[in-house]
Amino acid sequence: MKNVILPTDFSDNAWKAMSYAAQLFHNVPCKFTLLNTFSVPYSYAEAGAMPNIEPLKEDSESGLAAVLKRFKELDHNDGSTFQTVSKFSSVVDAISQVEEESGKDCTVIMGTKGAGGLGEMFLGTMTSHVISHVKSPVICVPNSANLNIPKSLMLAVDNQGVDSMEEIQLLNDIAEQHQANVMIVNVPVGEEEVLGEDSAEQFVVDHYLKKTPHTYHTLYGEYKEDLLTQFAERNEVDLIAMIKRDRGFWKNLFHRSLTKSMTFYCDKPLLILRD
Repeated sequence: MKNVILPTDFSDNAWKAMSYAAQLFHNVPCKFTLLNTFSVPYSYAEAGAMPNIEPLKEDSESGLAAVLKRFKELDHNDGSTFQTVSKFSSVVDAISQVEEESGKDCTVIMGTKGAGGLGEMFLGTMTSHVISHVKSPVICVPNSANLNIPKSLMLAVDNQGVDSMEEIQLLNDIAEQHQANVMIVNVPVGEEEVLGEDSAEQFVVDHYLKKTPHTYHTLYGEYKEDLLTQFAERNEVDLIAMIKRDRGFWKNLFHRSLTKSMTFYCDKPLLILRD
């Protein structure tokens, strides 16, 4: 059974991500974990004081009960199950604990909301921390996104291409569940074209996606995040996927662009896969 972790702060943005999760996985049995965290107010922490956290926990648990009731009213597979988790911890630590308890096949789906100034800095940091520290794929759902049943998916690959089927398993599952097509896109670094005709990379991806309609596209230009978002708009992509690398050029692109530019200014859900 697929484990879907849904962090929520009870905001409209978090609810939008939860609604997308139900839409995305309505035809497969899932274990949904609705997660809320709470912490000591900064003024107490700065003073080294520990207030009574019971009211915070009560608010968290009552909020989860209300949102769970609402979430269950959405369309779900009959085999799906639901639980709520309230934690006195950071979001990252709480997600990591749920991941450990749930085992394999976890997906985190969370909302992102663009904002100016300090709001943008804070949201960028929180999103970046979740993406950087949890083990599972993360789907970021912008508040401005038009949530459609995914029929057109885009997989952006770096010059390393796709290393294994495991890397893109979730993307392939979503494509098969919704009979979607996948566009594999590369912005070359230097003169090497990873997705050239009859290339080894095409042979490998053809094997991995043998049951899924897919096409290959190479984009040229300096500002890679702009090229990718413009391609997604032109081709009416419903979900953008990328493989997070912890090394080399893609790491720099990821930290400079995806956690800042694309997470906030792209109005498409963004799937971060793991290498």
